[in-house]
Amino acid sequence: MNYDGKHRAHQSMDGAVPRRAFLVGGILAAGAAFGVQGMTGQPPQRTVRPPGARAEEEGSGDRRPRTSRDARRASATVPLIYRTEQWGAEAPDRDASVRRRPPKYIIVHHTATDNVDDYSLSRAQRLARAIQNVHKEQGWGDTGQHLTISRGGHILEGRTGSIAAVERGEMVVGTHVRGANDVAVGIECEGTYNTVLPPRRLRESLVEVCVWLCEQYDLNPHEAIMPHRKFNDTDCCGDKFAPTLPDLRDDVAGMLPSKLR
Repeated sequence: MNYDGKHRAHQSMDGAVPRRAFLVGGILAAGAAFGVQGMTGQPPQRTVRPPGARAEEEGSGDRRPRTSRDARRASATVPLIYRTEQWGAEAPDRDASVRRRPPKYIIVHHTATDNVDDYSLSRAQRLARAIQNVHKEQGWGDTGQHLTISRGGHILEGRTGSIAAVERGEMVVGTHVRGANDVAVGIECEGTYNTVLPPRRLRESLVEVCVWLCEQYDLNPHEAIMPHRKFNDTDCCGDKFAPTLPDLRDDVAGMLPSKLR
């Protein structure tokens, strides 16, 4: 395959359904191959899990002395995120590396797939499965990014174990940004945003996720939230979308404790 380090589109072998794939840092990074089953109109209503609910459900039994970071992490409002087992992910081919420290960056990507009008959860789940399939075909063992946000605003875990690691203040090492995978969490936004902006629900969910990550990791959004193009020769996260990230940082900062702004 020839490539130039930028996102590119490819057709499936049978030509029946679109198969989109994009290139990150000169390697095939993500893709999708699925049929679209109708249109749903407005996205379904979503709920936010109460602060600390996940820890209560899992009974962490943590008896360490609590620090101010622990307290902030426990009180953080957690977005509704569908974990890998909830969207039907396959088991990883191998365990991912885990860094027992926070990342420095939150990297925003776009999938370079079609800007579909199907905002349903089932569509989001098909997207997540398709991305995992392509990434495993590349020999990466699992989905490359940590989180995926559909055009309907549904948030799905990408690489297995990513959410549990965030809850511990740690980071699963992904495969989404060449040269910085060791220090960056990756968020894929469904669609292509070179000439248009993401739908409202996608952007709202992106804000929610970035607020949560900044709280969990004690990150300043003005320093942490970056477009993929900041690190690699790519159009990601879109010629139209990337210039709006300063506004995204401001929106995230406005929802954080003053210490993190």
